[in-house]
Amino acid sequence: MKSIYPLVLTLLLTACQSSVQDESWVFVSMPDFLNVDCDYPEPKWEDALSYILEAVKAENPDFLTIAGDMVMGHWDAPEWNDQDTIAKYAERYYTAWINRMHVHGLNFYVSIGDHEVGDNPWRQPKKLEAVKYYKQVFADYFQMPQNGPAGMKGTAFWWKHKNTLFVSVDVFEAGESNQGFIKAGVSGEQLVWLKEVFEVNKEVKHRIVLGHTPVLGPVRKWSSSGLMIEEGQNSGFWQLMKQYDVDAYLCGEVHAVTCTERDGIMQVAHGGLIGYNTRTNYMVCKVYNNRIEMEIKEIEMQPSGEHKWQTKRNRPLENVNITEENKAASFYKIGKVTIDKSTGKVFSNRKGYFKTAYESSDLRAVPIFREKNTQGLPVELPKITIED
Repeated sequence: MKSIYPLVLTLLLTACQSSVQDESWVFVSMPDFLNVDCDYPEPKWEDALSYILEAVKAENPDFLTIAGDMVMGHWDAPEWNDQDTIAKYAERYYTAWINRMHVHGLNFYVSIGDHEVGDNPWRQPKKLEAVKYYKQVFADYFQMPQNGPAGMKGTAFWWKHKNTLFVSVDVFEAGESNQGFIKAGVSGEQLVWLKEVFEVNKEVKHRIVLGHTPVLGPVRKWSSSGLMIEEGQNSGFWQLMKQYDVDAYLCGEVHAVTCTERDGIMQVAHGGLIGYNTRTNYMVCKVYNNRIEMEIKEIEMQPSGEHKWQTKRNRPLENVNITEENKAASFYKIGKVTIDKSTGKVFSNRKGYFKTAYESSDLRAVPIFREKNTQGLPVELPKITIED
């Protein structure tokens, strides 16, 4: 009679391996939060902001990623290289942003956005000079990993978490463009550094890159200059991500949602514009050993009242509310996809924004200042929702 123990051992090992395969962890992506200069607490905003961050906290993320634009950041006027003014507002608004996250118990990684370097364009030589001061205070306050290329310590960086490599790039490089003396891109020494990061981390299961501006177009946008990496899919940056089989590129800038897959990479451009738009969103990423499940969630807001003070004339409204009815309904799902890597890489179960083709004028947040009907009321633009 044959022993049953080898069979039992095999079954136990198979069960253990299956259990390991099914273990998962979560991170949340929420670019452009907040995109305005906001104190903590901000009395006429704080109830809505707390509701949003408590919803994020309830997802039980290991951390939150913000692909740029935490603040309004126009801190260099009237003198383009006024270090004292930049330092004063960085102390006020970066400290408030960080304190808000800490109060809600959220760990975070932040990428640098155009508002963290004074906002585009950068056509005056003195404003270009101010960029280095902006980058320094960003690095000083947020204390991101100091493992970037020379000249970008704390603004370009990488980290590993469990089975995944994350790289955050600094897309604001010196160079001539239609924005002046800054060109959005990842090139030169930063591109060499990025290749080295991929090379020394070949053992990871997943690779995710974060940067503020989209690479692929077209993308939906709202109240945004629409900064893009000009060479797009042909850029050395995108081609390097393709070479090293990056799974997702997460970006912001456009305050609307567009999900585009090319070359085995899912670009997710998303985020909101609190104080202006009537919707905001975040994306939950559930990471397994052989797949990543992405789900974008959105909620309705009500900006109202007079304009809030900012250092720039582009000012949000002083009240931001989420009605009790919308709180009860909570965040609704607007997009879903699985990056399945069990046999190759397949983007499956696409729903909502991960399935809907780009159209130039629909599916955006309803702006509070623009696109009103003949009665002066905001036009109700359609929204996407998906079922489980």
